Amino acid sequence: MTAPLTDAAAGRFVPCLNPATLSGIPLPQFLALAAGAGFPTVEVSIQQAQAHGTASLRELLKELGVSVAAASGILPAGPVLPAPLLVAPDTYRACLDGLDSRLEAMAALGCTVATTVLNPRSPLETAAARAVARKRIAELATAAAAHGVRLAVEAVSIHTGLPPELDGPHPVLDSLPQLAELLDETDTENAGVLVDSFHWAAAGADPGHITALGPNRITHLQIADTPAHREISELTDAQRLFPGDGGLAWPVLADALGRAGYAGPVSVELFNPELRALPAGEIARLSHHAATRCWTLAEASR
Repeated sequence: MTAPLTDAAAGRFVPCLNPATLSGIPLPQFLALAAGAGFPTVEVSIQQAQAHGTASLRELLKELGVSVAAASGILPAGPVLPAPLLVAPDTYRACLDGLDSRLEAMAALGCTVATTVLNPRSPLETAAARAVARKRIAELATAAAAHGVRLAVEAVSIHTGLPPELDGPHPVLDSLPQLAELLDETDTENAGVLVDSFHWAAAGADPGHITALGPNRITHLQIADTPAHREISELTDAQRLFPGDGGLAWPVLADALGRAGYAGPVSVELFNPELRALPAGEIARLSHHAATRCWTLAEASR
C-alpha cells in the first residue's frame, strides 16, 4: 500500500491520461474510460479530435467533465500519430499544411499545450540538425502563440529500440540540459520543455536536470516507471511500467518538479505491450491509481 498524496502535492499534480496508454481505442471510448477512472484531464491526438468534430467533442468533454491538457500532432503523421521535428524537408513542408486549423482546433478545445518530439539522432550531422530544430521550433512556436497555445518539446533519452523516424547515424541531443540549451538559442519565448520521467531516468535521473530548468520552463509532464533492475543503457519504451511499479525515485522527482515550479498535469504514457493487453478499463483504473499514489512511495515504505 502507498500513502495518499499530501494536500500540497495533490494540488500541484493533476492526473492526466495519454491515449498511447490505451492504444487503438476510439477517441470517444478513450475519453469515457478516462473520465470513468477519475481523470480530470487527458491528452489527445489533434487529428483524431478534428476527425470527430471539434464542436461535438467539446460537448462530450463537457458532459464527461474532462479537459484537454495537451495535444499531439502539431506535425501530423497520418490520422493519429505525430511526426517528430526532424522529418525530411519535403515531409515537413507537407506537415505544415493545415497547421492553423490544427491550432484552431486545440484552442477551441481549451488546449493550451502542443507537444512535439525532437529526434535524439538524425541523418543530419549534429550542428546541422540542431540548426534545423531551432528554426522549426521557432516557426511552430510562433504559429502556436497566435492561438494561445504553447509548444512543449520532448527530448528522447533512450538509446535502444528507437523507431526509424527517430534514429540516424548522428546524435542531436538526448537530455534535458541539452534541450534547455537548444531552446535558449532558439528565437522564441513560446516553447517550453516536456519532461518525461522515463527519459529523465534513462538520462541518469539527475534531479539537477529538472531544477536547472528554472521557473516556467516545464510546459508538460509525462510519466512512466522504469524496471527496477535494468541498466539505463538497456531501457526501451516497451519496458515502461505504471508509475510506482518500478525503480524510479518518485519523491525525488516530485521534489525536483516542485523546485522548478511545475504545477500541472502528470500524464501516464505507456507503450508496454503486456500492459496494453490488459482490459482497457483496468488500464485506465490502474493508470489513475498510479498517477495519484506514486509520489509518496518513500514515505509509505518507512
